[in-house]
Amino acid sequence: MRTFIAIGLPEELKGKIRALQAELKKQNTLEGNWTSDYHITLKFLGEIDESKIKEISEKIKNICSKRKKFELELRGLGAFPSENYARVLWIGTSAGNSEAKGLQGEINSALEKIGFAKEKNYANHVTLIRVKSVIDKGKLKGLFEKYKEISFGTFMANEIKLIKSTLSSGGPTYETVATFPLA
Repeated sequence: MRTFIAIGLPEELKGKIRALQAELKKQNTLEGNWTSDYHITLKFLGEIDESKIKEISEKIKNICSKRKKFELELRGLGAFPSENYARVLWIGTSAGNSEAKGLQGEINSALEKIGFAKEKNYANHVTLIRVKSVIDKGKLKGLFEKYKEISFGTFMANEIKLIKSTLSSGGPTYETVATFPLA
């Protein structure tokens, strides 16, 4: 099964993200696959055998039991690999960013010990669209400027989820396999 580890978002923030996506769609600046489930991926595991779930869960549970919940702010608009060559458009994080990165680093190291590749160049973000093409680079640049310092809200990151992702022609569907509360 295809899996990843993530911080989920509260419904209030999901509503704000949906509103932003609607506004971005009206701009007719990008073509691609818009996301409809919002989260901050801490570690993409890829295809794993179900027999690994218990071992992965034990590692995550151990980490989460020692880490305190923290406030996380969603702020700004950006792109991977860069604003000039946008392939993924995202909302970043501000307050709480270092706590989330620390948590990701700890998960990354723990899972590397049981055979998962270490992720490099990690950046906290919520994906908005996987871009197929940019229709108007000038408009897109204006959107980056407009949303550069906009806060979409804060929330308490109080749990981590192990999520199963099923791909289909209509886009991925997500199912929570396990939830791990932070201390």
